[in-house]
Amino acid sequence: MANDPTEETPLLQDEYAGSLPFLRDFLLRLESISLEDLNQNDLLFPSQLSIHRALRASFSLLVLLLFREKKTQKKTVQYNPWDDWKDEALTDQWIQTIDENIELLWTTFLGEFCSSQDIELILWIEFRIDKKGKPLRVIDFVSKQPKLLNDRVVELSLLYRWKRGAPLNPSTSSQYLTPRYDALCTPWIYHAFDLASQIVFLLLLVSYVLNPPRPAFYSLPLEYIGSREIVLLVLSVSAILHSWTTSMPFALTLLAFVFKLPSAPFPSDFAFNILLLSIALLLVQLHLPFSPSPFLLFWPERSLPLAVLIVNGILGTTLKVLMFFLPVLLLSILFLSYALSDVFLLSSFAHGPAPMPTRELFFILAIFTFISMVLSVLILVPIFPTPARKSASWDQYSVSIGHKARVQFYHSVIRYSKPYPFPPPFNILYFVLILVPAHALPYFDISISFLFVLQKILWRVVVGPFVVIVRLLALKLS
Repeated sequence: MANDPTEETPLLQDEYAGSLPFLRDFLLRLESISLEDLNQNDLLFPSQLSIHRALRASFSLLVLLLFREKKTQKKTVQYNPWDDWKDEALTDQWIQTIDENIELLWTTFLGEFCSSQDIELILWIEFRIDKKGKPLRVIDFVSKQPKLLNDRVVELSLLYRWKRGAPLNPSTSSQYLTPRYDALCTPWIYHAFDLASQIVFLLLLVSYVLNPPRPAFYSLPLEYIGSREIVLLVLSVSAILHSWTTSMPFALTLLAFVFKLPSAPFPSDFAFNILLLSIALLLVQLHLPFSPSPFLLFWPERSLPLAVLIVNGILGTTLKVLMFFLPVLLLSILFLSYALSDVFLLSSFAHGPAPMPTRELFFILAIFTFISMVLSVLILVPIFPTPARKSASWDQYSVSIGHKARVQFYHSVIRYSKPYPFPPPFNILYFVLILVPAHALPYFDISISFLFVLQKILWRVVVGPFVVIVRLLALKLS
C-alpha cells in the first residue's frame, strides 16, 4: 500500500517515481560522520540523480532537513551540568553547520536559471526513507528552517501555487484537456469551498437559534427535522471528516441534535445552549489565523500578519497576565465573598457578617487586582507600528509576526494542495466510496489501485463542475 497513489500524491511525481533513491542510507551516512566532514558533497548527492539538477538538490535538501530535525529533537540527559552544556553546544554547532549547508545548496541551485517546473520539483517532489516509508517533501520542512521560511523564491512559489495551482506538465497539458480541467481546482478554490461550507453552516445555525421550532403538545417522530436541520447535520459530519482539529463547533452541534432525536433542540433544552456555544466558538474560530480563514481569501501577505498580531498580542498577553494575577484574584474574590457572607460560595462557613473595614479591604483588593490586569494588558499589548516602505508585507509589524504568518500560510498551501480534492460536503462521498474501501479491501487481499482512478472520475463528475463555476466567477471578479 505504501507505493500506491494516494490523494496527496503530486501529479509531477509520476514521471520520476521509478528512479528515486531512498533516504535511509544517506541519513545513516550523516550520522556516522564528524561535524567537519559534513561539507563533503558526495555524502548528499546520489549517483542516479546526477543528471537531474532539481531532483538532486531536492534530495540533498531533504536529507539535511531530516538530519536537522533529528538533531533539534535530540534530548540527552547526562545528569551532569558540564556534560549537558557540552552536548547542547555541540548540537547548536551541528544545527548551525547544517543551516549553512542548506543555504549553500539553495543559493547554488538558484544561481542558475530555474523554471517554474524546477522550483515546483525541488519543493514538492516526494522521497521516502525506505520502501515502506511515508512520502516526504522539502515543502513539509520549510517552516522549520529560517533560511527557507524567509526566502523570497519560496514565498513567490507558494503564492503562485495558492492562486494558480501547480504548474502543468507541458508534455501532457498540450495534448489533453483533462490535465487542464483537473488543474482548475487551485488551493485557493479548495480553501474557498471549505470556508464557504463553514459560513453556510454558521448562517443556518444562526437561523435555527433565532427561529427555532416550537414544541407542540403532540408531535410525530422527526417532525421537527426539516431541510435546514438536515443540512446542518450533513455539514457537521463533513466538517468533522475534513479536519478534526477545527471541528469542535460542528461536533457540538451534531451531538446536540443527535441527543434530541427524534425531536430537535428547543430553547428550554440544555442542547439549545450547546448550539449557542457552537456559534460563539465558530465566530471566534473564523477570526483566528488558521485555515480555513477569511484572511486567506485576499492578500494573505497583508491580512494574515494582522490576524497573527492581534491573536498573539491580545490573547497571548491576556492569558499571561491572567495566569500572573490568577492566585491573588481568586483569593481576593474568595475572601470578599466570605466577608460578605456570600450564600453561593461560603454559606456553611460564615458565622456572621464580617466587619465593614474587612469588607472594604477585600473589595478594594479585588477591584485593584482587576484594574491591574486591565492596565497590564493595555501596557503589554504591542502598539501597531507603522510599516517601513521597503519592508516585506509579511514583516510589516515585526519579523517574528512575519515568521508566524508565513508558517500559517505555508501550512495552508500544503493542506489545500491536493489533487482531486473533495471539499465539504463532497468529502462525505469521498469517505464512503474511496477512503473506507481503501482501508477495508487490503484485509481481503484486494488491490486498491483502481480507487485512485475512481477518485479521478468521481471528482471530475461531481466536484469539477462546481470548480468550473467558481473559477469563472473568480475570473469575472478579478
